[in-house]
Amino acid sequence: MVSREKAVAILMGVLILLITATVAVVAAKWGKIGGVALNPDKLAISEEAEISGTGYLTVALFGLDTRATDEEMGARSDTIMVASLNRETKEIKLVSVYRDTLLQLSDGTYNKANAAYAYGGEEEAVAMLNKNLDLNIEDYIAVNFNALVDVIDALGGMDVTLSDAEVVHMNNYCVETSEVTGKSYTKIEPEVAGTYHLNGVQATSYARIRYTAGGDFERTERQRFVLEQIAESAKR
Repeated sequence: MVSREKAVAILMGVLILLITATVAVVAAKWGKIGGVALNPDKLAISEEAEISGTGYLTVALFGLDTRATDEEMGARSDTIMVASLNRETKEIKLVSVYRDTLLQLSDGTYNKANAAYAYGGEEEAVAMLNKNLDLNIEDYIAVNFNALVDVIDALGGMDVTLSDAEVVHMNNYCVETSEVTGKSYTKIEPEVAGTYHLNGVQATSYARIRYTAGGDFERTERQRFVLEQIAESAKR
């Protein structure tokens, strides 16, 4: 299981990827984070991507649903993103892959995208993205609930505008998020729409919401919003 200290360091690596202006800085920080080295032969790297991707650094971002009693290898990656940095223009693009997207795994079978990490770890998850999306990813970052909560709290929380439904669902998710991370929160009452200053438990729970209108489309939008807010706060 990923330790809290390592998880925070890994998530800070995500922030570095999102806010750094040079690939040199990314490389320097990446080397200090550590992690599992992936075997390029098992990553299903597309030949077309190897050519067209010249000049880019592309990294897979996985948010694991690991609980305190779980082994990381058995966790599903309920959040899947691809971060791409243009080495020449310094432009950064962040896209999400829906967790329930039916994609082909390395053994030729099809399953939900979030199952690849549970079945074969980080290599299987990265290979799935390369194989199905014609990418050339060789690096990844995986974090759990603890990492996100700790970083958001360290940055002083964030302001988020919530709908009535989001307030209700966020309050409900906060119960488990608090239990898993051991961090506290204050329930929003009354449960009405508005702009609130959320702490780590609340913002992480907000990113987990999946029951409002818009389904996973809206859920991934929340996740990208939270990550973008973290990056903005880190720059100040």
